[in-house]
Amino acid sequence: MTETGTCSNTVLNCKAGYFCPAEDSTTVECQPCQEYMEYGQSCYCEDTKPIKNCQACTGKQCSTCVRNTFLQNNKCEDCPFFCDTCADPNSCITCSNGYKRNPETKLCEVTCQNSDTCAANKNGFCNPATLTCQSCIHNCVLCSSTTICDVCEPNEFVTTVEGQCTKKCENIDNGNYCENGVPTACGEGLTSECKCDDAKNCASCTPTKNKCATCLPNWKLNEAGECADCEDGFSLVNKNCVLCTSTQTTACTCSTAKNCQTCDAEMSKCKTCIGNFDPSGPIPCSKCKDKFFEDTSKTPHECVTCHATCTTCSSSSVCTACADGFSLESNDCVSCTDANCKTCLASKDECTACKFGFIMENQKCAACPSDCANCDGDKNICKVCNNSFFAKDGTCTACDGNKTEKCTCGEAVNCATCDTSDQPKCGHCIIGYQKDDDGACSTCSDGYLMINMVCTKCESNCATCSKSLEKCDTCANLHTMSIKYTCEKNCSTALEDGNACIGTESAPCGSEGQITECKCSNVKNCLTCNASKTKCGSCLSGYKFEFDECNQCEDGAEQTGTFCFATRKESGNLSGGAVTGIVIAVLVVAGGVGGGLAYYFIKKGKK
Repeated sequence: MTETGTCSNTVLNCKAGYFCPAEDSTTVECQPCQEYMEYGQSCYCEDTKPIKNCQACTGKQCSTCVRNTFLQNNKCEDCPFFCDTCADPNSCITCSNGYKRNPETKLCEVTCQNSDTCAANKNGFCNPATLTCQSCIHNCVLCSSTTICDVCEPNEFVTTVEGQCTKKCENIDNGNYCENGVPTACGEGLTSECKCDDAKNCASCTPTKNKCATCLPNWKLNEAGECADCEDGFSLVNKNCVLCTSTQTTACTCSTAKNCQTCDAEMSKCKTCIGNFDPSGPIPCSKCKDKFFEDTSKTPHECVTCHATCTTCSSSSVCTACADGFSLESNDCVSCTDANCKTCLASKDECTACKFGFIMENQKCAACPSDCANCDGDKNICKVCNNSFFAKDGTCTACDGNKTEKCTCGEAVNCATCDTSDQPKCGHCIIGYQKDDDGACSTCSDGYLMINMVCTKCESNCATCSKSLEKCDTCANLHTMSIKYTCEKNCSTALEDGNACIGTESAPCGSEGQITECKCSNVKNCLTCNASKTKCGSCLSGYKFEFDECNQCEDGAEQTGTFCFATRKESGNLSGGAVTGIVIAVLVVAGGVGGGLAYYFIKKGKK
């Protein structure tokens, strides 16, 4: 034996400070422990006594571990999945190539498209929300969550109904389930699958104990006594029934519907589809989307992309309709000779229709003017302009400085100009429109109302209107709201307390023809003032008279913004409260007069 010692993968004869580089049973010389040792190689801190995955020793103790492990109690323990370095079993310091550290979980994750990528790396799963590989819980071999296991390691553990891994029972009879390693009679509250011979997913057995009587949660019992399918609204993922979501790739059970991703409210048909099945039509998800065909050779069926030149196909090699610029020939889409053809004859030399921006001339496609996108019918008359131009009288004009004409900006509507950084969007809207939250010119500006899908200007005295063009919600400057939803022009001279504006002239409040509020200091909505002219004496129609003020709508009145409008015919311009007040006053006066006359005649009779 050399001074360093010799070794193989079965003979451990290295000296302290050395490791065994052997990969098989061939005897080799031991090498000094070094920085570039790999996972599985072990430094000897004492003669013939290696410490697994140790990289360097201090005396008889390991002081440094190889990559992917950390030092704990003189042992090199495994780091979490995908870690290069770590200090404990729950967090990573640095990650292996192709992985990134999640600052929230402090674990390393890899980008993925499906869980197949992750399953090859220590039982991980692909998180569909982040498209990163994440780890299953301890002793789990299949999962779709960091906290719930779908299938535990079957030789030593049992998967509970809560998705946890507990110790497996060594021997278990039919009619029992495993509770933390102890066989327990099946009954209400069981925590794992009830053993009913070979039947799966049972919660209880039939009297013969070879079939399911009831199923575990989210499973559906069939006539054969099997729990083989998920309940409606659940999907089979890793041998478990999980609640369907809009991100899953496996089919959701929705009664008898096929290819569902999620169900409708009645659980009778699909709401969204898996793969590229089409959710539209009377039977959602029963056929593939355009440019896809259904591959029936696969289980379950899949929608596979047609060839790029096809718009519809029955297989990857059989086109039934072609994309623009191609002609169908013996189930293939062959390019038209003229690159500007939309469709052409089988000969490929004669166009039957042209692409957008071109016009037919002698079976050939000639270009429209440079600023024109569609001149169909006449090369000199443009119907649709290119982006940043608007069509008027058959010609295209640049939209710079435009405010009234509809500028072409991709699919965007009501644009005056295009967004120079993103031309399919509006830069500014035409007059009457304003941008909404997503940058589209689809809502009306103040002072305009949508009539027949067009923003139309409110009556000129209105600042805003919402019910009709003639009924104002708020008034323009120098105008006042009337009881008729109209905005009346203010008087030519400033009003004094106790006066109202009739026409454009000042008149005492309560005068015939008054339809706007009386000025009573700073209070609003008065028909007349009180004696001091600082409060209301009565209200405009539509308002309730309370505590010498008119701030609330009377019963039955319609409120628009801060204004109240009577919905029934009132007596003149008076509100119900004002009329009541006047009637009471009249009765008081009449009562006084009547009482005086009676007293006079009684006194006269006594003489």
